[in-house]
Amino acid sequence: MTYRGDPGVWKVPVELIKEKIDLENSKILDIGFGSGGFSLALALQNSILTNLDISLRRMKEMHNNIVRNDMHNIYPLFTSATTLPYKKNTFDLIIINGVLEYTAIGQEGDPRETHISVLKYVRKLLKPGGLFYLGIENRYYLKFLLGYRDHEEMRFANVLPRNISKYISKTLLKNEVRNYIYSYNEYLKLLEEAGFTNLTFYTALPNYKFPEYIIPIDDMKEVKYNILKTNSKKLYRYVGYALAHSKYLYRKIGPDFVILSRV
Repeated sequence: MTYRGDPGVWKVPVELIKEKIDLENSKILDIGFGSGGFSLALALQNSILTNLDISLRRMKEMHNNIVRNDMHNIYPLFTSATTLPYKKNTFDLIIINGVLEYTAIGQEGDPRETHISVLKYVRKLLKPGGLFYLGIENRYYLKFLLGYRDHEEMRFANVLPRNISKYISKTLLKNEVRNYIYSYNEYLKLLEEAGFTNLTFYTALPNYKFPEYIIPIDDMKEVKYNILKTNSKKLYRYVGYALAHSKYLYRKIGPDFVILSRV
């Protein structure tokens, strides 16, 4: 089984980023590095990389990877996305891959407001001409409509209207759903409200966790050509292929997003 901590898994997103900015000697922040593969893949490009996580186990794994690979350009930091200790215009590239939805857990108030606050701060940390990379799920993707639980939460948590989801999870299940994900249009509004412009949406195939292809979301010809070649369940390949005949439907209930913004 392919391991997300393998830098080779992240070849496609690294190549996409290299089309946008010069990675050599760039200062990069990877927020919530998780298994660490994306961080390692970027550090191999001779970048100066700071990555952070709130898991001590992940920190230990990253330390072991750094020692094992004799890497001197990665600086792990034990902190969260809501307590970043950096000054304005610090980084050339900031990565939030599969992490934004978790930043509201343990925080007060509306999760969307926490997400906006995090994104606004990330926007300030980027240098002029810097690049922001966001990898995240589509709220209305087919698997969620079918009841798939990707975040160990109640089924249909993000598909239902927020007030209904909150009532069921908080009042009846005693475990409020706070890891919001969004739709195409909702991400557009969220990021614009946080100050991001020049947004480019891509579809990540089969998903942003194991990205074999990252294709502009409106390039239906390329999507149809590649979606059947991905290493995913046959149902999702064929349904995705069918959806790709309609730009509207693919944006609405297609798979995960990768969103880039130049500042």
